[in-house]
Amino acid sequence: MFRFTAILTLLWLPSLLVNWESLDNFFTWRHQLTMYTGLLGLGYMGLAVLLAVRFRWVEKIVKGLDKGYKLHKNLGIGATVALIFHWLVIKSGPWLVDAGVFERPNHGARPELESINWHAIAEQVGDISFKVFLIFSIISLYQAISYKTFKHTHKIGGLLMIAGVFHTLLLLDWNIGTAPMNIAIAIISIVGIGCSWLSLTGKIGKENQSEGQVANVEAFSVKSGQNMAIRFSIKLTSDISYEEGQFAYLNFHDGEAPHPFSILNFDAEKQKIEFGVKDLGDYTHKLVNNLEIGQKVTVEGGYGAFQIPKVERQVWIGAGIGIVPFLSRLYWLKRKSNKQQLKLEEVHLFYCVNSEKEAFFQNEILSLLQRLDFVKLHMVIAEAGELLDSNQIVEKMNGNQFETCFCGPTLFGNLLKNDLIIAGVPPEHFHTELFNMR
Repeated sequence: MFRFTAILTLLWLPSLLVNWESLDNFFTWRHQLTMYTGLLGLGYMGLAVLLAVRFRWVEKIVKGLDKGYKLHKNLGIGATVALIFHWLVIKSGPWLVDAGVFERPNHGARPELESINWHAIAEQVGDISFKVFLIFSIISLYQAISYKTFKHTHKIGGLLMIAGVFHTLLLLDWNIGTAPMNIAIAIISIVGIGCSWLSLTGKIGKENQSEGQVANVEAFSVKSGQNMAIRFSIKLTSDISYEEGQFAYLNFHDGEAPHPFSILNFDAEKQKIEFGVKDLGDYTHKLVNNLEIGQKVTVEGGYGAFQIPKVERQVWIGAGIGIVPFLSRLYWLKRKSNKQQLKLEEVHLFYCVNSEKEAFFQNEILSLLQRLDFVKLHMVIAEAGELLDSNQIVEKMNGNQFETCFCGPTLFGNLLKNDLIIAGVPPEHFHTELFNMR
C-alpha cells in the first residue's frame, strides 16, 4: 500500500510543479490538495475492488487471497481517510471565506456551453456518495454487524466506485502537468468500473465454482444432543483448482452469504472435497447441527497460499479446528509416492485442543502417519495443564533452524511468533493465514 501511495503521489507532483509560482496562494494549494486527496481516494477504491473480485493472477501477486483481503481492508480504511480529507479541503474554501479570512476568488464568468451543468451534478454526486461511503465504511469495519449484512451491504461498494469515477472524470484538470495523473485516473476508472460490474452482476468467482451435493456428514459432540464440530464431504460435478492447505467458499443456498472454510482433503479422481467445521458462531452453530446429506452446495476455490515451505525441518501447529489445513497436507503427502520429492526430513505436528474429547481428528491423523514416519504428532491438551510455548518447540527441534506453520487463534499465533523470534527464529520463517475476510 505504501508503494501504491508513493506511485500516486509521484503522478500528482508534475501538476504541483507546473503551478510552482502560484503556490503562495491558499486557493492554489486548496485546488492541488483537492486533486491529490481525490486521486488517493479513487486509487485506493480502484485497487480495493480489483482485489475483491478474486482474480487468480491478482491472488498470486499478493501471495494469497487472505493477504489480499487484509490489503483490501487497509485500502478501504485509506480511502475513507483520503476522502474525509478531500471533503474537508473542498469545504475549507467556503468556510474560510464565510469567516472573513479570505476573499472569494474571482474566476470570471463561466461560458454556458451546455444546458446541463455537469460540473454541478458531479459535485453533488461526489458529496452524496461521500456521505454514503462513510456509512458503508462503518458497516464494513464494525465487527458486531453480522457477516450476512456485511456481505450484502458490501455490494454498494461497486456503486460507490462508479459514482467516484463519474465525479472524478467530470472535474478533471486538463493541462500538461495533470497528464500523468489523468492517465492513471483513466486506468483506475476502467479497472474499477469493470470490477464493479462483476460484483453488481454476481459474477465474482464464477469461473472457480463447482456445484455439488453433501455426500456424508460425521458429527462430533462433547455434550449430548448438540454437535460441536462436523466432518463432511461434497460430491462435485466438476473439478476445482486445488493445492494443499487452501480454503474454499461454500454457498449452501440458505439465504446466507458464502462463507470460507479450510479444505480438509480433495480427491480429484472421485471429485470429492471434504471439510471440517467447528461451532464458532451463529452461522457455524446452525451448520454443524443442521447440515444434511443431499443438501445442494456451490463450492468456490481453492484459494490461499498456505502450502508446505521448501525446507527440510518444519513445525506445524494446528490449534482446535486450525488442524484442518494440516490434515489437507497429510493427505497430500500420502499421495506422494516418495517423500524425498519434497526433501522433508523432519516435521513436528502440534495438535492443540482444550480437552481430549475435542481432539476430533486425532485418530485420523494417527492413521495417516502410519505411512509418514517423518511426521511426529504431539498432542497438547489444555485441560491436562499442557500449553504450547516456544521453548517446547525449540527443544523438539534442537535449535532454531526450522520453519513454522501455524493455524489457529490470532492471539495465540502472535504470542508464539514473538517468542520464537526472541529464541532466534527469523520472523519470515513463521507462516500463517490471515483467516479474517472482513
